[in-house]
Formats: sequence, structure tokens, C-alpha cells
Amino acid sequence: MKFLKEMFKNWWIRLGCFLCGYNYSLLKSCSEASKKAVKKYTAALLIVMMLWALIGFLFTKEYLKFGDFGSSIAAIIMVIIIVQVERQIILGTKNTYSKWFRVIIGFIMAVLGSVIVDQIIFREDIEKQKLFTVANEVNRLLPQRTKEINDQIHALDSILNGKELERILLIEEITQNPTIKIPSSTTSLVPERIETKQIIDGQEVTVYKDTTYVKKSFTTKSMTNPKVEFIPTINEQIEKIRYNRSELSKQLIDVRKGLRAELLEKKGFLDELKVMFQILVSSKISMGVWILWFIFFLAIELFVLVSKYGDKENDYDKMIEHQKDVRIKSIEALIS
Repeated sequence: MKFLKEMFKNWWIRLGCFLCGYNYSLLKSCSEASKKAVKKYTAALLIVMMLWALIGFLFTKEYLKFGDFGSSIAAIIMVIIIVQVERQIILGTKNTYSKWFRVIIGFIMAVLGSVIVDQIIFREDIEKQKLFTVANEVNRLLPQRTKEINDQIHALDSILNGKELERILLIEEITQNPTIKIPSSTTSLVPERIETKQIIDGQEVTVYKDTTYVKKSFTTKSMTNPKVEFIPTINEQIEKIRYNRSELSKQLIDVRKGLRAELLEKKGFLDELKVMFQILVSSKISMGVWILWFIFFLAIELFVLVSKYGDKENDYDKMIEHQKDVRIKSIEALIS
């Protein structure tokens, strides 16, 4: 119980020593100024850690498509990286090169952080702008995917126009000639008595001879124009062609919808970055918000650096230097 009470009594300093890389056994014997410095570094470091844990979680979930567990692991990894980077400043000496190197890293991280956060803040605006971008992309890619279907539609249109013209001409012809006259002939045998004069025994005698002859009579009759029967067949062909064309049109619409859904489903970081850049360039208000976020992130990133270079050397640092000097002298004495 006494150990736990002692541990919880100085839990903030213990946490600070763990994060900053300080030795708690040495620090607890130092002055309050050294402990105050550790507390200050810890507070600044926790702000950076929480900020980048959130950014790492959101970025992994949005663009890498990890679940909550995977995004949490990514957030922890991001925190570990940040802690290791900040330790280079906290535990290092006040070196000009390391200072400027940290400033460059802070600038890059501030840009990345502000971009990722702005993509979340401007989510609705990005989605609206992306709809226009996707529409343009669909119009660009659609002809490549629908060329064969369009060729079939054009062919059906040509056939359909030909059939409709054929039907119009047929209807006009039937209208002008609704009926046609067909000639017919009949034959019959007609009896006939032929009278001839003959001289028999010096006298003229009338002789009758019965015979038949074939008689032909010609008539005409009217009937409905037989081309009327072609109209239902042509109508059936036209309906079939229209149905096939309608099916192809549905396929064309499905291709457009599928391509649009495919482009909207693929959420790329660079694609959304381009869209967000268009929004920032076109709107001064959006640009102002992004600049404010950038300054905020840059200030957070340089928080530890400014704290480190703004402090004077304390007794913990002098103790570390003293131990180093004693150790070096001991080694030199052993060598000599």
C-alpha cells in the first residue's frame, strides 16, 4: 500500500519522465525547477500526442479503410513516433542544426495535419465539389465503355427508320388503293344449229346440223388489297426492334450509373486533396480557415521546441553533465 501510495503521489512526474525520457530516480532528488520543466514538457507533449492520435485514427479509418481496432493501432503508432521525435528535442542539447531540423519537421507535419483536418471539416463541400468532378470524369470515360453498345443502338436506329418508312409507304399505297380488281373468265358449251343448203336430186334442200361451241365470258371482281396483311408483320418487327433498343438504352444507363458509383466509392486521399485545393483557391474564407489551422498545428508542433530553447539549464541537466564528466574521468584513469 505504501508503494502504491508513493507511486500515485508522483504519478504526473512519473508519466512525464516516461514520456520525456527522464530518469525518475535522479529527478526526484532535483529541485522543483527541474520537476516543473518536466511537467511543462509533459503537458506540451500530451497535447501533440492527442492531436496526432486523432489525426492518425481519422486518416486510417477514412482512407486506409481500417476498422476501429486497426485505426486505434495506427493512432498508437503515430503517438509513438511523435514521442520519439519530441524526445530528440527534450533530451538533446541546444544545437542549432537540430533546432532547424525540428522546425522543418514541424512545418511538414503542420501542413499534413491541417490538410487532413480540413478534409474532415470541409467534408460536405468536398462531396459537393466531387460530384461535379465525378460527372466530368464519367463523361470522359463513358464513351470508351459504351462504344459497342452505341454502335448497336445506331444500327438498330437505322433498321427502325427503314421499317417505319416501309410502313408509311405501304399505308399510303393501301390508302390510295384499298381494293384491287382481278379479272376472271368463264367458259361454257353453247348448243348451236347450223343450217346449210344442199342440192339433192337436182333440188335445193335445207339441211340442219346440231353442234356446240365454247363460249368464254370475261368479268372483273374487287377484293381487299393483299398488302394489308403485311402491316401487322411490319408492326411486330418494329416493336421488336424498339424493345431491343430499349434494352440497350437501359444497359447504357446502367453503365453510367455503375461508373458513377465506382468513382464515388473510391475515396482517394489525393483525389480529395485536389478537390479541397480547388475549394481553397476558389474561396477566400476556406483559405483563411486552412491558414488558421496551419498556424495552429505549426504552433503545437513547435511547442516543445520553444519550451526547450526558452528554458535555462537546470540542476537535472547539470547532474547529467556531472555524471558524464565523472564517468569519462574514470574511464580515462583506467586507460592510463
